Amino acid sequence: MDRVKMLRSDESGFAYEMENQPFSPNIYYDSPCVDVDQAKVSHKILGFGASFTDAACYMFQKVDPERRKALFQDLFSEDGLNLSIGRLNIGASDYSTKVYSYHEKEDPELKDFSIDHDKKYIIPIVKEAQAIRPDLFLFSSPWSPPGWMKTGGSMCGGYMRAKYLPVFADYLVNYLQAYQEAGIHIDAMTMQNEPDTDQRGCMPQSQLHPDFEMELVGHLLPSRLKAAGLDTKMWLYDHNYQGWKRVLYMLSDPEVAANVDSVAWHPYDGFPTMMNPIREKYPDLAFQLTEKGPNYKKNSAESHLLWWSRTITGALNNGCSSFVGWNYALDENGSPNLGNFKCAGLVEVHSRTGEITPSIQYHAFKHYAPYLKRGAEVLSCPMNFPQEPMVDCLLARNPDGSVVAVVGNGADKFSSIQFKYKGEYLKIYLPEQTMTTIVLN
Repeated sequence: MDRVKMLRSDESGFAYEMENQPFSPNIYYDSPCVDVDQAKVSHKILGFGASFTDAACYMFQKVDPERRKALFQDLFSEDGLNLSIGRLNIGASDYSTKVYSYHEKEDPELKDFSIDHDKKYIIPIVKEAQAIRPDLFLFSSPWSPPGWMKTGGSMCGGYMRAKYLPVFADYLVNYLQAYQEAGIHIDAMTMQNEPDTDQRGCMPQSQLHPDFEMELVGHLLPSRLKAAGLDTKMWLYDHNYQGWKRVLYMLSDPEVAANVDSVAWHPYDGFPTMMNPIREKYPDLAFQLTEKGPNYKKNSAESHLLWWSRTITGALNNGCSSFVGWNYALDENGSPNLGNFKCAGLVEVHSRTGEITPSIQYHAFKHYAPYLKRGAEVLSCPMNFPQEPMVDCLLARNPDGSVVAVVGNGADKFSSIQFKYKGEYLKIYLPEQTMTTIVLN
């Protein structure tokens, strides 16, 4: 049986499998060494995925059913990209065809609550993905409560009003129950997407004070979820790395710390090492990376494979169990969206031709998602090596015992790395601006 399998991609995302390289009993002193035999377990992998936004599902439903089935086979099957997570929006997000909630009229009793909008194409699309991936992990996030629960009366901007916090908790439970009745179980939920952001009223968005989030997670929702017989997990925060102090503040409430399952992070601002104070104080608390998509402009940072290597590896090496992109699908202009934003889909569905084109994020995921199985253990491994500061490495052990290393060489020069595994050494040569995935058996 082959002991080594390798996949390599150049900066454009062009991938090719490589021939095995032999192990040696001798160390190579000219290369940094990752000692797999001595690496300690850090945390477990949940998986990779993207978001079933209203916009993404709208684009998917425009694809011919047979072609969409083949696309979903590529995205979600274990023989394909092996994506195993989907994010859903509770009402409209910035990537929606229109602004909508599930209860437009002011009524604290929520008598007219309805998810009819989602039944048109969001729920059918998610079910098609589940048919291929039955263990698809689904989590949901609101971009805004209904406008009547907020200052200003609009879903676009403003703040949650304190008197409607209990009603909003009921609204969230109604959503979970309605989806359950429609045949979709929501595994986890955040209280508010990007609770500290201010988009100047150009999109569905709401600022949520940390005390309000603590009230929802620590006090209002636990009893309601239990009474409804729901096992949906609660994830805290759902915003940028640099908000780590807000997270520590919220976790200082014992009820919040007892009821939260994970902290959700975005990488738009700050650095992944900013999560470390929370990891040190709450070592058993899971982290999830819940949103980051590529830019459809070809000259942006996010259009380069090695940018994704550093971003994904940085998140996972600093405690994240998942990495979830933004929209699963958009058109060639990053549409539909409500705010003239520049994000691309994980795949592009061309608005006129229907041609499906994978993004650079898709090519980056190809180095992680097919190889890192759910339950894989991330092993301690430095993100950068002193000798080669542009080389980053993720190391993990799968449930079947195989070891996976994902290595990115972002330098403009040839480099190398070696692994000590079962007492022997394996040296891997790294051409400039490439990603390499190595599987050791």
